[in-house]
Amino acid sequence: MSLKREILKGTLILTIAGLTARVLGLYNKVFLANLISAAEMGRYQLIFPVFLVCHSICCSGIELALSKMVAALSSKKCYGSLRRAVKIAVFLSFTLTAVLSAGIYIFSNEISIYFLKEPDCAQYLKILAFVMPFSSIHACIIGYFLGIKKAGVPAAAQLIEQIARVVSIYVLSISYFSGNKANASMAVYGMLAGEAIACIFTLLAYRFHVLSEKRRLGESAHIHKPQGRRSLFKELVELAWPLSINRVMINSLSSVEAVLIPYMLTCYYGNSEQSLGVFGVLTGMALPFIMFPTTLTNSLATMLLPAVSEAKEKKDYQLIKRTVSKSVHYCLMVAMISLTIFLLYGNAFGNIIFKNELAGQFLTIFALLCPFMYVTSTLANVLTGMGKARLPLIHNITSLAVRIVFIIIFVPKYGIQGYLWGLLISYLMLAALHSIQIAHLTGIEFNVYKTIILPGIFAALGGGISMLVYQNLMNYISISPIILLAVSCIVACLVYFICLLYTRLLR
Repeated sequence: MSLKREILKGTLILTIAGLTARVLGLYNKVFLANLISAAEMGRYQLIFPVFLVCHSICCSGIELALSKMVAALSSKKCYGSLRRAVKIAVFLSFTLTAVLSAGIYIFSNEISIYFLKEPDCAQYLKILAFVMPFSSIHACIIGYFLGIKKAGVPAAAQLIEQIARVVSIYVLSISYFSGNKANASMAVYGMLAGEAIACIFTLLAYRFHVLSEKRRLGESAHIHKPQGRRSLFKELVELAWPLSINRVMINSLSSVEAVLIPYMLTCYYGNSEQSLGVFGVLTGMALPFIMFPTTLTNSLATMLLPAVSEAKEKKDYQLIKRTVSKSVHYCLMVAMISLTIFLLYGNAFGNIIFKNELAGQFLTIFALLCPFMYVTSTLANVLTGMGKARLPLIHNITSLAVRIVFIIIFVPKYGIQGYLWGLLISYLMLAALHSIQIAHLTGIEFNVYKTIILPGIFAALGGGISMLVYQNLMNYISISPIILLAVSCIVACLVYFICLLYTRLLR
């Protein structure tokens, strides 16, 4: 199978699974939003900075490094070295995670008081400490399957994790928390169930895959003598540490950003509970919804990393250029219809789905971010795949620094509006920095008319027709508001997709 078909096939599998998982995740967010207070949602979102920093130290860099190593070893048919690399990665990641998890459990009160500035988060951090070991193993096995371009297992694991999370939260809501005041611990227990079950699934999938590969390859699997463990460990660490530092620095700054938002909002509102509520609506309702279409763009970005790494090994820079150009083209086409839908229906989403007017206002404003938010992950993974991991690090640090400056200076004066200005400017800057570097390294083909103007016209046409459908159905037919909203959005997407097909912009 050609590299292009492998990327498209993997992207399709991950997208289908991702869309299903996102739908379940959105259901979960809506369910939680109607079960716990906005302030509790804010406390739940506050523990994620801790999780992300620990995950970046123990998993992210190792997962990406393993994916690159597996891609290279697989192309050379070094199967013994490949499996040995997986064992080393799992051992290293799990050991680091066990140490950090113990630290989080023991010092949960101190982290909550002095870093998160919210003492009630301590109980949630103790549960989170048990989530991380499962997450580390899960991440490494996913890295292996992405490295061999087998997207089926990562896709299935994503679905299984989300299903387990949704089911466990529902069961807890009708059992342990029935009749009691529900809080964010229910959501963290859902995380634990999801990661544990996904971890078990990926381990079983890896075991069955290795056995089937041994039977299929027979003696040819032993043609190449495996590399020594020290050699593989050294190679893994050399690949992982710059990626890990990248993720640690980015997630550390993101954590500072997340902690500063409710703190600075308190300066604006003069009330910590109200500030946590606004933070909960922003990060627990609006942002997950606006990021829903990134299921497609993130799937594409995930498949691009090993593919670009392999093409770079072969010094096929023309292939990289064509692949990157098409990827950016598709990401921006997704962004155009997303921007239109959120502009037209953002307030309706907030009022109907979350029953929260503020969420709707955020969604409408966030619509302007879609083109920049959706394309950045793809561009960053291209730079990483080309061995330029430091560039996305520098770009992301610059972008995050801009947002933090806006939080400190503008949020105390203008409230959450000041943060939204910072988001827009930082993502615009990030997309520009990534694009300039990729254009310098490999070149990039970009047709403004085919990538922005025509898709923009088609998105506006689809949005206009969908609004006519929405208003007529609302005025003349008695129908559920959620179904009405879903039908209108589907009409917009169908009109847009048909126009793209007719003009051959999807080729």
